[in-house]
Amino acid sequence: MLHFKDKRLVKFGKHVHEFRLKLGLEPNDIAENSSITRRDLQAIEEGSKNFGFTTFLELAKGMGISPSDLLNVNLDD
Repeated sequence: MLHFKDKRLVKFGKHVHEFRLKLGLEPNDIAENSSITRRDLQAIEEGSKNFGFTTFLELAKGMGISPSDLLNVNLDD
């Protein structure tokens, strides 16, 4: 079986990673302020986790931002 990462997930993950660094947040900060584990955050940032809407909302909560802030990313090629 072939495994590959969806390019949109990779782009979004990179966006999350850069946004987190811009905010000065560590993975533990997000884990402490949401229901997202460090492992799940790592998978999201790597683009290897296809996650649901509630995880998306928890990610924004953990980062202390509005969900709409996380959507400000171009996922087109």
